[in-house]
Amino acid sequence: MKFFLQYFKQYKKETILGPLFKLLEACFELVVPLVIAAIVDNIIPHSNRPSLVAMILLLVLFASIGITVSLIAQYFSAKAAVGVTKELTHDLYQKVLSLPKSSRDEISADSLLNRLTSDALQIQTGINTFLRLFLRAPIVVFGAFLMAFFISPSLSLLFLVMILTLTGIIAFISWISNRYYARLRKQLDRLVGLVRENVLGIRVIRAFGQEEREIQTYTTENQAYLQIQTKANYWSSILSPATFIVVNGTLLLLIYQGNVAIGSGLLEQGSLVALTNYLSQILVELVKMVTTVSTMNQTYISLKRVKEVFQLESENLDQDLPVSKAPQSSDQIEIKGLSFAYPHAAEEALKNVSFKLSNHQFMGVIGSTGSGKSTLVQLLLHLYPASKGEVLVYKDGRSPRSLREWRQLFAIVPQQAQLFSGTVRSNLTLGLDREKISDEQIWNALRIAQAADFIAQKDGLDTVVEAFGRNFSGGQRQRLTIARALLHPAPILLLDDSTSALDYLTESKLLSAIRKELPEKSLIMISQRTNSLKQADQILVLDKGQQVGLGRHEELLKESSVYKEIDASQHSRKEEA
Repeated sequence: MKFFLQYFKQYKKETILGPLFKLLEACFELVVPLVIAAIVDNIIPHSNRPSLVAMILLLVLFASIGITVSLIAQYFSAKAAVGVTKELTHDLYQKVLSLPKSSRDEISADSLLNRLTSDALQIQTGINTFLRLFLRAPIVVFGAFLMAFFISPSLSLLFLVMILTLTGIIAFISWISNRYYARLRKQLDRLVGLVRENVLGIRVIRAFGQEEREIQTYTTENQAYLQIQTKANYWSSILSPATFIVVNGTLLLLIYQGNVAIGSGLLEQGSLVALTNYLSQILVELVKMVTTVSTMNQTYISLKRVKEVFQLESENLDQDLPVSKAPQSSDQIEIKGLSFAYPHAAEEALKNVSFKLSNHQFMGVIGSTGSGKSTLVQLLLHLYPASKGEVLVYKDGRSPRSLREWRQLFAIVPQQAQLFSGTVRSNLTLGLDREKISDEQIWNALRIAQAADFIAQKDGLDTVVEAFGRNFSGGQRQRLTIARALLHPAPILLLDDSTSALDYLTESKLLSAIRKELPEKSLIMISQRTNSLKQADQILVLDKGQQVGLGRHEELLKESSVYKEIDASQHSRKEEA
């Protein structure tokens, strides 16, 4: 794979020296049987003790050099494997971040996570194994065959037949194993996804007493993984005994034919010992190759999975967009007949939605669960292209020239508050030039977001934030993410149901502060509460993806039955409480 070979450019030296030192190790091993043959044929029959000691010391020297050379080869191979995998993983991570949302959804976050971790580790193991063993085995096998041919051309034919037979067996079993390893990786994706889903939703699972159900679901998927793994291991395990059968069968024939040749005076005893040693070396290397082939099969599957990600088209934030002029200078957003369906969905998530938002206006979006509110947010941010209709955003009377410029018009507060490990300061200045943001600006954003009080009671802007904001309550996390959005200079503030964990009083103070202190910003607020949207200039009502109302609070109470029903249900719950 060309995309993969480029990562070896920075590690050419290690990639060459690793196998080279393995070649030297193999050469020393191939000389040893010749030394033993000389001892058996020439030294022992003549009881030449000084020569015997010298030969033994020579064997010890070869062994010492072999160990040293092997350690050096291990070092260079490991360095190349770790280095290449580091560069590959770095580029893969960048690629994942550059993918459009549709591509990430298609592959799934669980599979991407698996490819960044499990597949990358498998590739590292494969590279290390390849540089250490895969090149060494053919060298030893071919070298042993040449040495055997040099000793006895007729008996070396046994070596040739054995090598060709085992090569066929290895190729056949590898072909079968590859299919199981590919299925194994996909099943592992499902297992990782299931674990991730359960960990994120553990509170819901416990609240509804669904532990046994989830355990059963995981057991079923795990059992499927076990079955595939068992079949893959079954075929892989055949290689080792098959190798022993073929090699030991060859050894029996070699001893028999060698004995006949010795009796005929065509072969010496030391030469037969050397041939037996070469056969043993081939056996050892072929057993190693069996393990190596299994590892390389899995590495090949992992490489294919990684390549699939690299082949996806990245999102070009600087690609030119068609520029249009605003019909009126005050227009900021214009939606015309917008419809959208997710990939492979049976029906559209949004159908024929149309509205306009002028500069500095407050717009509310309301609807029941699954009505398409979050889908509308993703289309406004241009995370998905519209299936039908148009989504137009204007600044200074024209639409953005690029996707980057488009998204810079929005400061988004997502439905699920996202905080990262670090400090309050690092979280609030995310994506901004921190040197240009003063502490006074940060405190002002916290004050507007109604978060200044609880941050001041801790360690101020240096308050530690754990991963996902675990050391803050849900309402505190939401207010911190709102403060982060307020620091961005974007003209449109988009709150995607991001005040759901706030009480009515805190939410009211928050909205009043935004409207009073940031009058230059337009506000789009998605909410489940009609009380939160009473002051909105217009409210969009969605029901099952369709637009069923557009107007102010008082107008919708008269004209929209869906809005009236939502409002009535909320007021009835208050009265009951």
